[in-house]
Amino acid sequence: MKEQYKNLVDLKIKHEIFKNPNYTYSVSGRWVGGRMDVLNYLRFYFVYLNVSQIHSVFGSTTEPSDFYGGRIYDPKKSLTETHLEALYNRNINLALTLTNHFYSQELFEKNLPFLEKYHRAGNVIICTSDELAKQIRKNFPLYTLRASIIKNLNTVEKVKKSFDIYDDVVIPMDLNDDDEFLENLPEKNRIMLFANSACAYSCPARICYAEISKVNQAKGNKVRCKKEELGLLEYAFYFFDVDKFYRMGFSNFKLIPAKLFSNYLVTKSESATK
Repeated sequence: MKEQYKNLVDLKIKHEIFKNPNYTYSVSGRWVGGRMDVLNYLRFYFVYLNVSQIHSVFGSTTEPSDFYGGRIYDPKKSLTETHLEALYNRNINLALTLTNHFYSQELFEKNLPFLEKYHRAGNVIICTSDELAKQIRKNFPLYTLRASIIKNLNTVEKVKKSFDIYDDVVIPMDLNDDDEFLENLPEKNRIMLFANSACAYSCPARICYAEISKVNQAKGNKVRCKKEELGLLEYAFYFFDVDKFYRMGFSNFKLIPAKLFSNYLVTKSESATK
């Protein structure tokens, strides 16, 4: 049985472990602004990394899509063409969060110009819908397909099955505490773990994801969320022991922004009280 918080580290003490050149990262662009230099954004919010370790930036672009999920689509907090040019020039790819729960052939055809626009080797599509992933594989083979955390691949059997569709998969961050599960995962080079986390790590509900999918497709206008009720924070304040994960065979990680210049960092003992 897993023991929650067992694989956390205090970033104030262990920040250097994240700079191991053997580790590659996909980082969130959720706080980028239209006028912001995207490389400065990466240096500021992920100061404990080297930019050369960042393989992709995940999020949305200023080009709308019916398949965005995970967060309410906001073009003001999305990657612009200027951002993308700067990233591509540094060999950093775009990872589109097309994690909407709801798929139809009609919507797929409507979004063909969007998918064509960003179709290039190295760019990633993160999916929740297997049907969307299969259609992208068939029509846009240059994309890397990634199974979203929202799919909740919480058994070895689910992970193995997902490899039939996806190039790589993201494991729910609460399973970062389950050493036995992590050790038993196959093809660890195709596994991505969260290296830090926020509210989703401790939230037993995660009802927001499906609600956000509805709002992004105009099927709803309000998102139910438990984080305020549970006293959870949206920005990252849990950091995981990536060195331990590397010894298990993992080297691909995801990161979300953290408020590094406020007193938010927590140790294992402090986390357990939240």
